[in-house]
Amino acid sequence: MENIKNYSVWIISAVLLVFSVIFFFSAQAFSDQGSYVEVKGLSEKIVKADVAIWSLNFDVKSNNIDSLYADIEKNTLTIKSFLTEKGFEASEINVAPVNIYQDTYKDALFRYNAYIQLSVYTKKVDLVRATSKETLALVKKGVTLSQNSIDFQFSDINSIKPEMLAEAIKNARTSASQFAQESGSRLGSVSRGNQGVFDITDKDPGSPEYKKIRVVSTLRFLLK
Repeated sequence: MENIKNYSVWIISAVLLVFSVIFFFSAQAFSDQGSYVEVKGLSEKIVKADVAIWSLNFDVKSNNIDSLYADIEKNTLTIKSFLTEKGFEASEINVAPVNIYQDTYKDALFRYNAYIQLSVYTKKVDLVRATSKETLALVKKGVTLSQNSIDFQFSDINSIKPEMLAEAIKNARTSASQFAQESGSRLGSVSRGNQGVFDITDKDPGSPEYKKIRVVSTLRFLLK
């Protein structure tokens, strides 16, 4: 009976020893995999917009529907002529369906109110920039714009993504290498990464046709 008891104790001890060894190496492996540094890499680039969307909207008010239509046609033609004379193609000029509102309020100053939306969609960015400074000529011809705004866009971002991501990764690796050196470690491979979102903003308020593209990538490097 005593021998059986001693044998059982020996078996239990052996099992505990095996589990201890397994746990030690598992913990060591987990520790090795768990040693890492997470860093961010920045890349910025200034580009010129390649598309311009120019909105030129105006209002027309009248108490006579025929007079309203006549003013709409006259003002629309005036704007179109102004744009084509400056060098824009007719195919680049778009006119949205006219919105006409009838005001039935008894004290209303005008019975009919129309809102007309014209837009220019073009790749002639410099021409838009220059012509937009000359819209005072429309006022002299009787057209008052209720909206005169330009949306400059950069549509070819895919062409610069690889270059910018490479720079962001390079900068992240530089930061990680510096951390590893100062902590007495060796930099390993990338275990996790997030390329980040490409953010496009105006370079500055005075030159909206130039865009600043920015991306921040997050990378996790293993440390040895």
